[in-house]
Amino acid sequence: MCGQHTASHALSLCLENGWLNTDDKFQLNRQRVYNLGQIVITTFETERSVALVCNNLHASGKPRKLGLLEAFKSGLVGLVGSGKDDMIAPPPTATQQLGQLNIPPNSSPKHTQMEVGMYTDTTSLEWKEVLQPGQTYGLRFSKSKDEVWAYYTGDYWSPDDVQPAQKLAVDCEDSTIHFTVRDDPAPPKLFARLAMPQECHLTGNTPFTFVIEYSTDSKDPLTIDKSRSPLSVFEGDLKIVEQLIDCRNADTGEEIGWVGFFGCGDSDPHPSFPSDNDFVEILPDKPWRFECTLENLEHDEDSVRSMLGLEPGQTYKAQIAGYLLSKFPRWQYGRKEDLLSGSDEDKKLRWKIDHDKLGRLSVEQIGEPVVFTVVK
Repeated sequence: MCGQHTASHALSLCLENGWLNTDDKFQLNRQRVYNLGQIVITTFETERSVALVCNNLHASGKPRKLGLLEAFKSGLVGLVGSGKDDMIAPPPTATQQLGQLNIPPNSSPKHTQMEVGMYTDTTSLEWKEVLQPGQTYGLRFSKSKDEVWAYYTGDYWSPDDVQPAQKLAVDCEDSTIHFTVRDDPAPPKLFARLAMPQECHLTGNTPFTFVIEYSTDSKDPLTIDKSRSPLSVFEGDLKIVEQLIDCRNADTGEEIGWVGFFGCGDSDPHPSFPSDNDFVEILPDKPWRFECTLENLEHDEDSVRSMLGLEPGQTYKAQIAGYLLSKFPRWQYGRKEDLLSGSDEDKKLRWKIDHDKLGRLSVEQIGEPVVFTVVK
């Protein structure tokens, strides 16, 4: 946490940790948008707006985001190796242009008035030039007092107009964020494609079954644990069809009001180790197919797979739900029959793996949205 500040400066900055979860170490080979930490800004001005100024300071969006690599190059923040005080030289930058972030006045200054998240793509080649795998680094504000300053926005058109004597000092608190760099191999990718019939019959004997086919770019077999997901064979893990597909009226864009069941209990009904049927195998030349058949209106309407919500004569557009495009956290290289052989205790031991080292399997949707028409 940032400490208590005094009003000796127009602005005060400190660093706080970001998403430093076990699965979110600084991985040089894994594509992800990574939030290493926040710059917490406090203003002590109660009436006038103050602009924070630094080279290449271009925070955008709400909440505010700042490129960590650009902040490193600009001199706003610096890196030190574990147990060292010497700053690591940043990669060269072609141009340096002053940027600013406007901070409105605050009638009652306090901690965390504004936060700016520092994000980066950890796979950037520039990070590989300055960071060593297996090493721990500290991120802190630059010790140079000339890199970061402030001015009153009502007095000047731009920071280029501010004379040295009119620059306001910024208090950069002595705070450090530590992180460890790893270069574990990137996990393979999964690709998901949706297919379904062109017509959906609300009555009669024509089934309406949609298929989500998962393939991979891995050259080796993969076995994936899909338990505790809508794809699970465990009754109750599928709460509503919209967990599987995003389906909307093709003309109005209105979502379908599917039947949903969201029961709760005092205990976890799942087995201590998933059923073998909740592990699926994907081979380089053999995708895995998930199938779901909706029940027409001649069946009970209290089924989670009921067609209730679809209207005859309407055309709908469907694609795979975002929920299913989230990453699979538990998987291994190898054949399913080998990884699930033996007793339950053998399986539990075999599936106690370093998920951080393997990474999570990301899913990319391929193909166009599917269109179907509803008939009676």
